[in-house]
Amino acid sequence: MFDKHNMFFRFRMNSRQDMKSGIIVVLLLMSAWLVAGDSIQAPAQVFLKTWKVTGMQATVDTIPVDTAHLNFQLDNAIDRFSIANSYRGNLGSPIQSKLYFDRPQQHEFIFADAYYPYLHQLESTTFYNTKTPFSSLYYLTGGTNYYEDEQFRFLFTANANRKFNMGIVLDYLFARGEYTSLASKRFGGSIFGTYSGKNYSATGVVTTNNHSNYENGGITDTAYINGSINYPPQNIPVNIRGFSNLKLNQLFYNHSYSLGIERPVRINEDSVRMEYVPVTIFAHTLNISDYRKRYFEPSVEKDFYENTFFEGKETNDTAAYRSISNRVSVSMAEEFNKWLKFGLSAYLENGIERFVYQVDTIVWNHTNSSTKAGAILSRDNGKFLRYNFSGELTFLGRRAGDFALNASLKGTIPLGKHQLNLDASGLVRSETPSYFTSYYHSNHFKWDADFEKLYRTQLNGRLSVPVLRFALKASVENVSNLIYFDRKAMPVQFTGNVQVLAANLKQDFKAGKFTLENNVVYQLSSHQEYLPLPTLTLFHNLYYDGLWFKVLSVQMGVDLRYHTLYYAPSYMPATGQFHVQDQKRIGNYPLMNVYVNAHLKRTRFFAQYYHINNLFMKGDYYSMPYYPLYPAQFRMGLTWNFYD
Repeated sequence: MFDKHNMFFRFRMNSRQDMKSGIIVVLLLMSAWLVAGDSIQAPAQVFLKTWKVTGMQATVDTIPVDTAHLNFQLDNAIDRFSIANSYRGNLGSPIQSKLYFDRPQQHEFIFADAYYPYLHQLESTTFYNTKTPFSSLYYLTGGTNYYEDEQFRFLFTANANRKFNMGIVLDYLFARGEYTSLASKRFGGSIFGTYSGKNYSATGVVTTNNHSNYENGGITDTAYINGSINYPPQNIPVNIRGFSNLKLNQLFYNHSYSLGIERPVRINEDSVRMEYVPVTIFAHTLNISDYRKRYFEPSVEKDFYENTFFEGKETNDTAAYRSISNRVSVSMAEEFNKWLKFGLSAYLENGIERFVYQVDTIVWNHTNSSTKAGAILSRDNGKFLRYNFSGELTFLGRRAGDFALNASLKGTIPLGKHQLNLDASGLVRSETPSYFTSYYHSNHFKWDADFEKLYRTQLNGRLSVPVLRFALKASVENVSNLIYFDRKAMPVQFTGNVQVLAANLKQDFKAGKFTLENNVVYQLSSHQEYLPLPTLTLFHNLYYDGLWFKVLSVQMGVDLRYHTLYYAPSYMPATGQFHVQDQKRIGNYPLMNVYVNAHLKRTRFFAQYYHINNLFMKGDYYSMPYYPLYPAQFRMGLTWNFYD
């Protein structure tokens, strides 16, 4: 049936096992080659600069190059997202962080929120500048024979000259899952480039994503997990057999032209050189996005869902969102004024949106437009103080009346040879609810509501002392007119105020070659019935780190995750939304993993025994209601970098 709709996962076991055997052989040969030959060592002087771009203003945020040998076993989309997550167990599954301040802002296309960590888009794109071509191969596998998860990722980037860089990322994930009808498959990638000239600069990226996963509605009975009989995961019955697909294609292009002056810079007592200093910068940004969501059932699941509205033998729900936005801006460059070092920008942005939706079984669409203006005051190059203040107001279109005020401060206080870092940020926003939060029709769900604007106020403060391996962040947010999905998975608005308070403490201890990493998060929600959160969340990582044979960096350890009991949100397959429930509490169960990481020249690899305490410990090891974690299993991964 799925073949008819081009939606069927084809599991070819023989070819997959042959491929896996071949990969293992290749990895062994690579390891032997690396040990035997010094000629493949990375060049002594490797220049590789990396950064990300945030927002329509294309603000550059420098990030470190990902070559660290520690904690490579955590280099996957789930563990990078948060230390505690609600998900279905396998890579590629819909996911929501259990830490409120780790959750991204809700997207206009709400069906994409559950896939945020997996998507290739502007926010996840890393840009490069390198003197030699750089490429990287990444491979991850884990599971039990036929039910393994696998991911391949390839990166290549090179500079044509000092000014121009281009690169490509290809990313494939296939995760069959330990439980029935849980498979995920995704192909994503991007082509990116930057140009940095004297007057003209540009940043561009084109991304594509095709993410598919089966839906099983969870297991039918919790007794299968913590009962007296040990059931193989693949034999545990599940509620439904459905299918979800999300597609995202995006184009982002920012370019600017600067007018400036030549300023003399003294090199020594006898000579000077002329340096170009930008004064005024004119910029334009284009952002085009195309989101598409589909939910399919080969036979209508009437027993699992409370409602079925359409006649027919199958469910085939669809929705889409397309947007085109253009922003023009003019800026006064920070570098121009020696005495008042700050940048000042003003911009005007217009966005056109098309919403595609169902009315009964007929697909309709309509188009909206919004226009907003804003300004930014910033200092990005200060040694001891950096700041960014911004404000914007939407004055035309569907979102007329929306506004956003944002502020951030970053300070550094010298402490002898060391430093103390102080960060503070805050925001005040008035937001029109997502269109699909207000209106949606499908086979099992219908809603048509007129919600009020959301009003958010948030404050954050962070203190860190790197030499002491200490960081403490405190956050508080007040939300008025919160929209949440209730126990029937329908959107509802609470017209009062909901407050969230969180304290995030990181403190590491090191003794010789042994390190204990600790991350403790305390959360308090004023209305757990609308916004449930675990009160206490823990992550601990104890490991040995040493250099063997003068060339092999080795890390061996055990990590543990834990959170207290709470009524964790459940997941609704037909809409891809997480909704509140009051039937089952999740938590009070530790998740332990033992691992070994190794870094040899250009290669990093790890071996991990995931959920090892499942071998000797009973408990309700659920990520969210009726979605258990994976049982104990072996995982491994490798990345290999090339600098030529």
